[in-house]
This record gives sequence, structure tokens and C-alpha cells, in this order.
Amino acid sequence: MLDTTEVETRLAEARAFADKVGLRENLEDQLRYLDEYAEHGDRGKTCCRLYRDSAPQSFGFVMTVRREGGIYKTWFNGGLIFHGPHDGGGDGGEPTLAVCLTPTTGWAIHT
Repeated sequence: MLDTTEVETRLAEARAFADKVGLRENLEDQLRYLDEYAEHGDRGKTCCRLYRDSAPQSFGFVMTVRREGGIYKTWFNGGLIFHGPHDGGGDGGEPTLAVCLTPTTGWAIHT
């Protein structure tokens, strides 16, 4: 996983890319969804952490939940994947290796 500085840098790069291609709202909507999903249950009990994905402009994520004793355990993980011309909008092409049921250009959450 990336340290906080690396994640912030990669996220800033993704936001700049999103601004350039007119998809900032899409990216922010997906990030907000992950943040709000992490709030299910008690605030502070769950957490969503982003990390680098090999697909361009994409991230992996892990949702964790705090157990007794303050230990965080993995709840589930997935990807915040950018689909676009490089992968046919999510039709299963390379290099994302992810398929969308409704192919589009933009970010989509995969679990």
C-alpha cells in the first residue's frame, strides 16, 4: 500500500486528469460514495484506504472495520477503476482487465 503522501500525490494527479477531461464530478462522486459507505455503522469504526492500482488513473481500496482492542481487520476490498478509450470504456479490454455492465468513460467502483 502507498503511504499517505504517495496516496495524496496520486489522488492529486487523478483529480488534475479528471479536470482535464471534464470528469471531476464523476471522480468526486465515486470518492464520496466510498467515504459514505465506510460510515455504515459507527463513524470511526470503519475506514476506506486507497492504494495504487496498475490501471491508469485507478486505485485499489480496502474497507476495514475496527474490532475489539482497536485492531482493524479487512472488511472487503475492490477497485476505483478509470475506464476510457484505453480499455474500450470498460468492455474488458486491456489494461484495466475489468468489465463494466454498462461501459462508459469515467471512474467506477468494482468489488
